Amino acid sequence: MLRRIAIAAAVCAGAALAAAPCHAADWLPVERATWDLAMRLINFGILVYFMNRYLRKPLVSFVTGRRAEVAGVFEHMAQEQKSLEAQREEQNRMLQELDDKIESIRAFYHQIGMEEKQKILRQAEAEKQRILEDAQIVASMQFEQAKKRFRAEVVELAVQMAEERLRKKITKKDQKMLLERYIEQLSHIKAVNL
Repeated sequence: MLRRIAIAAAVCAGAALAAAPCHAADWLPVERATWDLAMRLINFGILVYFMNRYLRKPLVSFVTGRRAEVAGVFEHMAQEQKSLEAQREEQNRMLQELDDKIESIRAFYHQIGMEEKQKILRQAEAEKQRILEDAQIVASMQFEQAKKRFRAEVVELAVQMAEERLRKKITKKDQKMLLERYIEQLSHIKAVNL
């Protein structure tokens, strides 16, 4: 391949030198400009022949190879683009699934929170009822104790008042008579029990 390129380069250089104006052709009957044009066309033909003969196959294979490389690069880029598109779609799907999962977790914890709230409210209501019942029991007991104390105070007060009245109204004669009756009752009880 290098040999063909070297030969083609030498031919091109020779053709270029041959195309230079020629001073030795003064003896020809043809005009100088026509002669130069004819030589140039012949040199160009030789150049085209050698180029076709020695450079066509390497150039064609180079261009074909380069075209194949460029096509391969484009194909690789198209495959890579498809791969990137697939990855992007997969990532979008995963992000959507993640959003859905986050929403389901949020809903799950919201549900748990609502259940806990209801549980706490039920417990609070039960505690409130228990406290109310305990308070009613305590209040009722305190009321009964207050009633007993009040009765005891009323009885004590009544006894004191009766005692005072009796002291004021009972005379010595009444005391003697009460004492005799009491003794009589005691003796009667003693006789019945024997």
